[in-house]
Amino acid sequence: MSDKFPFEHFISFKNQDIKSENPTISNEEVKSAPIEPDSSFNNDELSSITEEVLSVIESSISPQKYNAFFKNTFTVTAISEEKIEFSVTTEFIRKMINNHYLNDLSQCIEDLMGQRYDISIKILGKTQTTPKMENFASNLLNDLNNNSLPKPNPSNSKELSFKIERENNDEVVEYAQSQELKHLKPQIYGNIQKSKIFDNFIVGPSNNMAHAFSLAVAKSPGDIYPQLYMYGNSGLGKTHLLHAICNYITDINPQTKICLITANDFTKEMVSSIQSKTIDQFKRKYTDLVDVLIIDDIHELKNRTRTQAEFFEIFNELQSKKKQLIFTSDKSPKEIDGIEDRIRTRLSSALLIDIKQPDLETRIAILKKKAVEKDIYIGDDVINLIAQSVKTNVRELEGKLIRLGAYSDLMNVDIDLEIAKEQLGLTDENNEKIITIDLIARTVAKYFKLPLGDIRGKARKADLVLARHIAMYLSHKSLKKTLEEIGDYFDKRDHSTVIHAIDKITKRSKEDPKTQQQIFEIETDLNL
Repeated sequence: MSDKFPFEHFISFKNQDIKSENPTISNEEVKSAPIEPDSSFNNDELSSITEEVLSVIESSISPQKYNAFFKNTFTVTAISEEKIEFSVTTEFIRKMINNHYLNDLSQCIEDLMGQRYDISIKILGKTQTTPKMENFASNLLNDLNNNSLPKPNPSNSKELSFKIERENNDEVVEYAQSQELKHLKPQIYGNIQKSKIFDNFIVGPSNNMAHAFSLAVAKSPGDIYPQLYMYGNSGLGKTHLLHAICNYITDINPQTKICLITANDFTKEMVSSIQSKTIDQFKRKYTDLVDVLIIDDIHELKNRTRTQAEFFEIFNELQSKKKQLIFTSDKSPKEIDGIEDRIRTRLSSALLIDIKQPDLETRIAILKKKAVEKDIYIGDDVINLIAQSVKTNVRELEGKLIRLGAYSDLMNVDIDLEIAKEQLGLTDENNEKIITIDLIARTVAKYFKLPLGDIRGKARKADLVLARHIAMYLSHKSLKKTLEEIGDYFDKRDHSTVIHAIDKITKRSKEDPKTQQQIFEIETDLNL
């Protein structure tokens, strides 16, 4: 608040008395006609007072609260001898201010204006309907940092609790969903995210090798493993490890020049340099001015002949200078289509690390860690439910947690098992599968995107044969079914055919990491 703000010019009420009562507000008051403003206040003056009020409020509450419920939505519209009227954009924000921040607001006004006022809050231009959550407060969706709405103080929960009407409950659900979707969107690259470090990366059997080698590279870039290539499905922690490497290197040696970029952005930069005839500067940036080059989603270079040519030269130059190169992808180098053999050879020469899907224990540990970081309280039963329902993607796992946290904050309720099931669309059927040969075969068919009838039938295409053999192998391993029972299900095949399938997959799973991963993912989907 400015010490020189001329309130004495604006506030000239006669016979003012300092009011000691607490501010009051009622539904009738909100819906009544606006108070009669004092004639000495014009729009510019009200705007100035609004700025000063907001300045005090901003210094009195957290940035998240201010951005969500006051910034760009809260305005002084009228002042009388005993009352002050504000307008907000929606019924939802009015309720939040009324139930959570009215005392803060009243104190701010008293400090600023020199007396207490009865507070009236109206909805600007809206008296009947409430807008959709995604439209009514863009600052609520854009400014909150990972659903960091304030959690009510349990010791004062009775005073702060409120009941949201059904129409607003729908908006709360939409908001909770929006927070989950916001989390699932791809990360913004270029800037190193300080929150992603090795200490808060949850290590389990699926990613322990990736964590260990990433830390080794960070401790001695360009020396032990000068080329590192991590691959695996989206959302398994590759990006976290990249930022952790950058943060570690920056901490121990701030002079190290690090470039973190996606393959798409690398291509765009190269094309731009060609158009501006600055291709030499582009090459020099990467060959002379970079100590650690990190390219995410390197598979996006496929079918880009010119970009691959420039990348090949840059790779060779940095390799000869013993610089550190790090790449990530959702595929191993040999599985990327549309790249030149010389590029594939260079990438294959790197240390290849396959990041697999996390097991149940790791998923539970991740959820507990993230719940603490994001100040979301949920019980172990709810954490286990989420961990059992999401098996393939850590980002999706965290997204479910964020969704429940947002719902808890907005509805002012603790998340129990029933609320979690309702909000995540889960039923008891999701967790109580009866494993049969048919369920195993259907799960395998779904995983490989093949017709179940073809897997059970006589077709001999390579992909069908592999899926059929894996289904037989899992039926024998998990259900302990006899060879005859398994053969009968698969179009009455002889027991020797089943033995051949089991032996082949047993051997292949020991020698081929990809087959190991496929079996692991299918077993995870089956809760085996």
